[in-house]
Amino acid sequence: MKTNKNAGFTLVEIMIVVAIIGLLAAIAIPNFVKARESAQLNSIINNLRII
Repeated sequence: MKTNKNAGFTLVEIMIVVAIIGLLAAIAIPNFVKARESAQLNSIINNLRII
């Protein structure tokens, strides 16, 4: 059985995938930060209501 020595990913394909992952991370990280701040604010408000 022959194996293809040229099988695999090219550098351009890998760089495109890395760029897409970076773009998705750049979009997602601010949303996670906002969600964390919102959760902390809700926790503080609930603690003040208990007092």
